[in-house]
Formats: sequence, C-alpha cells, structure tokens
Amino acid sequence: MTLDQLRAFLAVLEHGSFSGAARAIGVGQSTVSFHIAALEQAVGTPVLDRRGRSIRPTAAGRVLRRYAVRMSSLHEEALARLRAEERGEAGRLSIAASTIPAEYLLPPLLAVFRSAHPRVAVTVTVSDSRAAIAALLAEECDLALAGAKPRDTRLIATPFAQDDIVLVGPSPNPFAPKLRLTAAQLRSVPLVVREEGSGTRSALAAVLGRDSGPAEAGPAPIHVGSSEAAKQCARHGVGLAFVSSLAAAEDLAAGRLTRVAVPGLPLRRRFYVVRSKRVTMPTPARRLLALIVR
Repeated sequence: MTLDQLRAFLAVLEHGSFSGAARAIGVGQSTVSFHIAALEQAVGTPVLDRRGRSIRPTAAGRVLRRYAVRMSSLHEEALARLRAEERGEAGRLSIAASTIPAEYLLPPLLAVFRSAHPRVAVTVTVSDSRAAIAALLAEECDLALAGAKPRDTRLIATPFAQDDIVLVGPSPNPFAPKLRLTAAQLRSVPLVVREEGSGTRSALAAVLGRDSGPAEAGPAPIHVGSSEAAKQCARHGVGLAFVSSLAAAEDLAAGRLTRVAVPGLPLRRRFYVVRSKRVTMPTPARRLLALIVR
C-alpha cells in the first residue's frame, strides 16, 4: 500500500465517485482507478462495492478506512512538523559551551533567539572548551562555543567575540600589595588556575611559557573547573587567579577583587562558534549560528 493509493481510496469514499475523487486530489480518473486496483491487489480483496452510481466500502474497506485515515493524518502531521522545523518554528537545539561563552556571551543571544523562536527547545551543556569540542565531534550537540580554536579539520570555527585574561586577587591583596608583580615574583605566590582543557589554561600556558603554575619551590597551584570557582578562591584569599575580564568585571568594579599587573597580561583571546563539516545542521542551529556570527 502507498499513500497515494490510500489517499485515492479515502477520496472515493468521501466524494462517492471516481470522478469526484479525481477532481478532489487533482489527478485523472484513470489514475484513481489505477490506485484502487493496485490497492485491492495489495490487500488481496476488494475494498469497494460498486452498485450502479453508488460506491460503498466492503467489510475489508471499512477496516482499511480506519487505518487509512490514521496513516494519512500521520503523514500530514509529519510534513507539518518538518516544515515547522525548517521555518524555525519548532524543534530542538543542543549547545555545548565552555564557561565564559555559556555564562556571559550566550545568554543575551539566547534572549534574542527565544523571542524569534519560542517553540524551539534549547539545551546548553556547560563544560570546558575541550569537552565542548569533543561533544560536537561525537554528534552530541549541534553547535559548540569554545575559548580555544580547534585544530580538527572536520570542524569549522568562526570567531565571534573576544575578551582579556587578567590576574586578580583579594581586596586588600596580601600577595601583591602594590598590585604589580614581576614574572619571578609571580612564581612565588599561590595561584588558582583553570583545569586542563579550558581555553584560559591553554592561552596562559602559551604566553607564560609554563604550565600556568608556580615553579617547584613555590606553592602548589589550585586547579578549578570554572571561572566562578577561580573568582571565589581569589576573593577568599586562596591565591591569585587567572580569569576572564568578563567574569571579573563586576567584582573588580565593586572592589571585591583587585587586578594585578604582570608581564604578558592582559592577554587577548577569542571565542569561537564551532560546527561540524560532516553534519547538516537543523534549522534552529543555523538560525542561532547566523545570530552569533552577526
């Protein structure tokens, strides 16, 4: 059985004739006759009784009608849903993002996206840059937002924002009373650094020429999994923390943190929206991507 055959069958029952059915579905009468014959051959029994000008369903036809209506409705429902998703009126959107894009850059973009696409269900998974890229490669999300440009040739990375990495400490600051340290002095103070895989950690390792931590004679570094954790450690006197200027701006302005000048900082870095070359993005992802890069 095909949908065309079932559509012709339902049209004949609705309009009471082959000619009326043909007009209703926009085909020739011979095409309707062909579909009904093929349908009866497929089910192995007549589905219509022809009595002069009257056409009625057989017993098998009455059973078939119930299924034909459901199948036709399901077909139309599927087409309507697909068209709605293509127009961005429905669907799902999954985003994997590192902490700074997730907490500071993405929310205002989602506000604009939500106003235009209120029926799209959005999921944001927050991790570090490495994990966000891994999720994209595993096809667990539609887009990734990262603080480091991936080198994988299967991906397309587009820069969309930037910020500075700064060094902050408590207020008052016992580790840097003059709010300035040399590179040698920096090695002797306790530091709070991001975990392996974060864009902040990768950028700092390249600029400072070491693993974002102190020398062997200095205090052991504290490794944390988010910018918020790094800020809170700095505020409570655990050590000096390397954080995004976006994350530190409010606390610096309120005097809860102090900024420490060191060689090589502030460090400018970019954020990237990343997509896969191998996967056709759903319409909601394409719409958000256009909004981000714009």
